[in-house]
Amino acid sequence: MLTRRCCSGLILALLLSISPSLTLADPGGTDTALKGDAMRGQGLFNGKGICHYCHGVDGVIDKKPSLKPETVAAIGKHAASAPDLRNRAVQTLKDNKARFRAIREGHPGSGMFPDSTLSDQDIIDILAYLAALRQSASAPSKSPY
Repeated sequence: MLTRRCCSGLILALLLSISPSLTLADPGGTDTALKGDAMRGQGLFNGKGICHYCHGVDGVIDKKPSLKPETVAAIGKHAASAPDLRNRAVQTLKDNKARFRAIREGHPGSGMFPDSTLSDQDIIDILAYLAALRQSASAPSKSPY
């Protein structure tokens, strides 16, 4: 018998293998389209992008990494609560252009700060990963761990 953790991982892996990319018009305003790589986006989400600090590892809102107390305190000052990225119903940003802008420029009224360390391609890859997360879960996420 498969555990919920195993099933969730299998579903996400299957989605990433079936739909590993996303195409978004170049945010710089040119006619070039950028293709996103969901597998790479997963690594960025849980790594360099530090998205998992507030949104949870792999977007599981109640599975946040262990952080130093001062980091938790700093995040707590600025972020009331991050949205569940696996639940479309609670997300206020409904298109990738708005999501791209929020990652790049920050999200007013929230604890999400502008990120200048991620390249445009990095953000496109994260957006492809987030699209896979939304496909894998239609209800609020509960940690399978």
